[in-house]
Amino acid sequence: MGKNHMKLFITPKVTEAGKKLLQFQLEGSELKSILKLIQSHHITAYGMPDGHTFDAAWKFQLYFGDDNVFVEFSSACTQVVDWQEVGSLNIRMTLCDAENTVCVEPGLSKHAISSFFVERLEKLIYEDDDVISECGLVIYGAGGAEIIIAAGISPGSVSVAAAFATEPFEPQFSLDTCRRTPCTTL
Repeated sequence: MGKNHMKLFITPKVTEAGKKLLQFQLEGSELKSILKLIQSHHITAYGMPDGHTFDAAWKFQLYFGDDNVFVEFSSACTQVVDWQEVGSLNIRMTLCDAENTVCVEPGLSKHAISSFFVERLEKLIYEDDDVISECGLVIYGAGGAEIIIAAGISPGSVSVAAAFATEPFEPQFSLDTCRRTPCTTL
């Protein structure tokens, strides 16, 4: 398993309205493939570095099916205007090779969860006068269950809300200030 090569900041695109656009930063595959992996599959475990918490993890991983594939989340922090820094989500998909039966990086702990079947996905989007940021992902399961991964308050971190999360959810932008948009890239 290689090191995470995600940038801690990104160079934003500019929309026709002059707003800086911070899209998901992807590694390991294109968004369509990552979303196809996540949607209609079972999440069986999560992982994060030892000592990190759900309110501020610098890596957060979700394992799918037979655990030979995982999707890792972190965030980028980009200066937008003056001192305003805005977080956006980084997503990395990794497929473990056949010889790697454990598929867990050193220093990370993996924890099994009750199987969570992914029914649909939505992007969390924060927008103000200067920026549009794809700052989070909402994963919906049966009965309205959700796993939310969003850019955290600390630059580079993510905050996680889920039934298995033990710390408070502390994203950079409150859910009230974000809109949810269906992931229709499939």
